[in-house]
Amino acid sequence: MFTSRKTVVVLLAMLLVSLAGNAFAAELPMDNFSWGPKPAQENYIAADEYQDSSISVKIYTGRYADTTYNCAHVKISHPSQLRTAPAGLIDSERADFRSATTSRGRFVANKVNAVIAINGDYHTKPDKCQVVLRMGKQFRNVADGTMDLLIIDKEGNLSAIEKCTKDDYVAYYNENQDNMYQVFCFGPVLCRDGKSVIGEDYLNKSLGSQNSTQCTAICQIGPLEYLLITCEGPQSQGSKGMTLMEFAGLCEEMGKQHSENGCILAFNLDGGNSSTMIFKGKNKDGKFAYVKYNCPEIERFLSDILYFATLEE
Repeated sequence: MFTSRKTVVVLLAMLLVSLAGNAFAAELPMDNFSWGPKPAQENYIAADEYQDSSISVKIYTGRYADTTYNCAHVKISHPSQLRTAPAGLIDSERADFRSATTSRGRFVANKVNAVIAINGDYHTKPDKCQVVLRMGKQFRNVADGTMDLLIIDKEGNLSAIEKCTKDDYVAYYNENQDNMYQVFCFGPVLCRDGKSVIGEDYLNKSLGSQNSTQCTAICQIGPLEYLLITCEGPQSQGSKGMTLMEFAGLCEEMGKQHSENGCILAFNLDGGNSSTMIFKGKNKDGKFAYVKYNCPEIERFLSDILYFATLEE
């Protein structure tokens, strides 16, 4: 079939317009001083959902152990979309994880164009955050065998070293440093291979493991597929908060609901009033902005966030 030159030109122009409207970076720089494009408002397709060609987020709210929880199901296209940011970026775009600055998590999320974010592990406290490696750069190792480590590699996969000592970490780092992307130190590991690993006898007083409180976890349920889970505490009306055993049970249940294999790994991050999930929605003034999605009545300043970015310009 004959196609005129004019028709070909028109079709090419239409294709270029289409591609320009959905510019898509293959990946983001894996460094401390970069972040993703600003997510388009029209891609927030519901009060609890974001969707574009590189990332999808859907937030579910429910009840477990007499407590309200939020569970965000996140799928990304490239590991570089899983990122971390220190609160020091509010003051300086060259701030890194040596910064002791704290800020409201939604301000940090706004600075780095997060699609969704949660609190990190309060990296400024070396007693609880004994190892800090973020965006591929090592900042601290004072592991003493009392805390679990979460390791996220450059393929976006989660693994852990339980009760990690300084020697344990040095040995792991020497073997794997080229593929290490993020390290969080708080814990504990909540689930492995689809099952909770926290029993009634679990006790770590420095983590308040027997307290009923707010909690935050990141869970991997598949390649580049994650759950971000938070629960309310007794400060919120109608919720009693969760112990670590109850929270691990929630992570196990959410994993089963969103994946045939459940949580490959679920890891506990900082909790209490630090527990934070950030998403865009209408703020108190009715404007579309970053808001604290869980427990909005309680907003502690954070030292860092873990967030997911879009690749779509």
